[in-house]
Amino acid sequence: MYSLWKVTLFFLLFIVFITGSKIQQYAVDVGRNATIPCRISNTPSEVNWVRKGKGRLTILDDGSLFLNNVSLNDSGIYFCISSGEDGNDLNYTVNVKVRTTPNALNFTVHPKTVIALLCWDVLNTGGYPITGFAAEYRLFNSSEDWKVISSRISSNSRTYEVYNLKPNTTYTFRMWATNQLGQGAITEVHKTTLHNNQSAELARHFLTNAHTFDTRVWAIAVGIVMGTLLVLGTGTSLLLYQECRTPNGSDAQEIIELVPNIILNPGFEERGGLADENSNNETAVHLNNNSVVQPQNM
Repeated sequence: MYSLWKVTLFFLLFIVFITGSKIQQYAVDVGRNATIPCRISNTPSEVNWVRKGKGRLTILDDGSLFLNNVSLNDSGIYFCISSGEDGNDLNYTVNVKVRTTPNALNFTVHPKTVIALLCWDVLNTGGYPITGFAAEYRLFNSSEDWKVISSRISSNSRTYEVYNLKPNTTYTFRMWATNQLGQGAITEVHKTTLHNNQSAELARHFLTNAHTFDTRVWAIAVGIVMGTLLVLGTGTSLLLYQECRTPNGSDAQEIIELVPNIILNPGFEERGGLADENSNNETAVHLNNNSVVQPQNM
């Protein structure tokens, strides 16, 4: 039986090659039903559909092939064969492609101490363009909820960084692609972050160069710092001293106002008090010649 199918298919493919018949493409979403017509120009007296590995196929009254609840196993090349009125065999070839959600990604993780770099490649889009990627992680062998790295990574991206991980800790990372049919197959990877030996390396570096350190360099550096502080302190003290020696501007103005009064009236004495209705706060003073000096009207 297997040899008969093999010979038949080889013969049909040979006919397609010799006659230059074009293979028609037919795409259908997984889980759907498909009706594929046998497009032969002449009206056939009898139509048969054949495909390698498939048993009896469902043929409708009009000669169309009917596929129920299509799966990936239905993908492949189908031949429609009929006998024309002149007795010659006619054939029609169809390549059925079943569109699915994306296949599993080629997913790898490159961990550091607290960061991990996710890298991936798309092996099969499922027949539709990729609309995005999603990634999650959690502690290895943990029942806690998955932490979403990103629920909408761009379809053009092929790398992504994960932050705030713990050093020397094993995590489970998982990722998948999405197309218009939905979420694709999930790929999981287990990776352990690196030890946090940065402090130890830094201390080792200092200890390595400790025996070659010259203390005179340290003494010179301390002297420069102390000299700078001394100059700054001296300058600050001089500025404060000069500021204290400068007379107050209001006192100088008051002295200038009193000088004319003393020159004109040697017996002038300023007696401050509450201002009257004319805003005068000075009082009249009797001199030796009994003359009276009235306060100035402001």
